Amino acid sequence: MPVTFSHFAGYPDLVYGFSDRGEGSMHRRSQEENRKRFFQKMGIDPRRVVAAGLVHGGAVAKVADGEAEAAMTDVDALITNTPDLYLSATAADCFLLYFYDPIKGAVGIAHGGWRGILVGIVENTVGAFERDFGVAPKDLLVGMAPGIRECHFEISTHDKNLFHRYSEHVSEKNGKAFVNLSGIIIEQLRNAGVLRAHIEDSGICTHCEEEKYFSYRRDKPEVPHLMIGYIGLRDS
Repeated sequence: MPVTFSHFAGYPDLVYGFSDRGEGSMHRRSQEENRKRFFQKMGIDPRRVVAAGLVHGGAVAKVADGEAEAAMTDVDALITNTPDLYLSATAADCFLLYFYDPIKGAVGIAHGGWRGILVGIVENTVGAFERDFGVAPKDLLVGMAPGIRECHFEISTHDKNLFHRYSEHVSEKNGKAFVNLSGIIIEQLRNAGVLRAHIEDSGICTHCEEEKYFSYRRDKPEVPHLMIGYIGLRDS
């Protein structure tokens, strides 16, 4: 079954998705043909897709029509209010977040790895919607794609200290520390003004679902095998 979010269902012009391992790896440098086939299968012209470069940071880019088929190299989130422009990002345990404001007609995608989460990618994305498009955070609808869950996201003692602001999302078992990244993301979204009722989590763990999804922590490949997520608005 594809990843879907119920609060996106009432908007026929909204297009979004998340690949699985059956479509192959979506690594940009080595698997460009897989990407093209995937988007064509989804009914999307690959030339209308913009990719976030992903640096595990907190930067957000506003994308305009002239930047179709581009790679925004130094950012982990993209936003746009341009129809028929599709924003994409890849992941293999990190969380992809899908944003939509049906009032302003703006969409976005953010790559939430643990480093990016700690340096503000979630809050910065909400802030960019507010600054660039006049979006009220309470109007944003957010979907959270599959990602690594607390059951498998083990961290070192050193890294545990980095999560001191989110200690309620850190657990210990048999002397090991585990982090609930999705819980942190939800807390950050709420603190940024997004309504809890507007946040929908797929609840899927990429590490657990071996037959369905790639997982960097589980598979440890030399070259990461990646899923791709995308969101955009059809030009009606």
